[in-house]
Amino acid sequence: MDKKLKLRYKDSTVEVKIPQENFLYAIKPEDAPGLKDEREAIIQSLKEPVSAPSLSQQVKKGMKVVIIGDDITRPTPRERMFPVILDELNKAGIPDKDITALISLGTHRYMTPEEIEKCFGKEVVERVKVVNHEWKDKDNLVNIGSTPSGIPIEVNKLAWEADFLIATGSIVPHCLAGYGGGGKAIQPGICSWETTGRTHLIPMEDDMFLNLVGDTENRVRLEMEKVAELVGLNFIVNVVLNDKKEIIYVVSGDQVKAHREGVKVARRVYERKIQDLADIVIVSAYPADIDYWQGTKPLSYAQQGVKEKGTVIFLGYFPDGISPTHTEMGEYAHKSYGELKKLVKENKFDDLVCASTLLQHAKVMEHSEVICVSEGLSFEEKEKLGFRHADTLEEALEMALKRQGKNAKIGVIDYGGDVLPKLR
Repeated sequence: MDKKLKLRYKDSTVEVKIPQENFLYAIKPEDAPGLKDEREAIIQSLKEPVSAPSLSQQVKKGMKVVIIGDDITRPTPRERMFPVILDELNKAGIPDKDITALISLGTHRYMTPEEIEKCFGKEVVERVKVVNHEWKDKDNLVNIGSTPSGIPIEVNKLAWEADFLIATGSIVPHCLAGYGGGGKAIQPGICSWETTGRTHLIPMEDDMFLNLVGDTENRVRLEMEKVAELVGLNFIVNVVLNDKKEIIYVVSGDQVKAHREGVKVARRVYERKIQDLADIVIVSAYPADIDYWQGTKPLSYAQQGVKEKGTVIFLGYFPDGISPTHTEMGEYAHKSYGELKKLVKENKFDDLVCASTLLQHAKVMEHSEVICVSEGLSFEEKEKLGFRHADTLEEALEMALKRQGKNAKIGVIDYGGDVLPKLR
């Protein structure tokens, strides 16, 4: 008898049938209940932050406040969080006209006005100015020196000149930062291409690209937090979500200590135990599926659940293709990890951020075969990435079983953009 499982795809689900004798595991985020009163939980968090005075005690009339919110690639409920923060700032004497919302794009494409309204909500865009972090324009950046390890810091001028800087975000596993949220809103969120490229290449020194996810004390995360400290991040408001995008936990305060409190909760939701590594893993890239640039995350997390030389069946929508802003991705994706590393050391890459993602992609491709089911990526794009093409999950599974053998053990990861398989 087949085991029928549903996987997220676009705004719906697709079903896959796994023969019972092949089935090994199926994981998705823990089914944690959403908060009964999200608004009240956010207010309490602002009043009783971790290792910091309350928000109202820290701001005063006359201050210019910048609140950082992440972009369309993240599920953070900005439209529910921002109005509460704005109201609390108003009560503390900061009118809406003295507040700006800054979108932490990193090096992603700029958001359209329609996308901004959809993400932040009509109320927010009518109350305060919401602007993209225009990282392509040097005039929007200011150089404030370097980190102790020598990474130059170029950051958004608006944030640097603010009297009080707040960062919002959601805490989920991240391939380089260990977990998202906290100071990551500053680096890479509102820094330059070069600052981001330099931090993202740190794992190359120890070839650690597949080993940092889930580790909040790794060198990349600590470097990002050093950048955030030097930029002057005053306060964070972070949430942990369930797979229905409901808030299950809110934490505010110090960018490091509050973040780590949030990570404790996030681990229980997103780190899922498996009894053994599978020969074949079927993974849904959702919600990191706007382009393959985001898709590298779920694909790299899936490696934690598959045997070396196993097969990953990769399901993702990817309407923006490989990457609208990092064109070198498709150009160099066929190269080996060693070749890419040599090119980086010889300064052959203009786009260091892309170099980092290419190195991660190469590590994935060394570890497993990838069969891709996606209507957003063309056959040619899949070929450039070294993926095998399949039109459906059924076809992909047939191909994988042919390669791995009819007795191959199969694991399934739904909501793969946020789920981290952990071997018991």
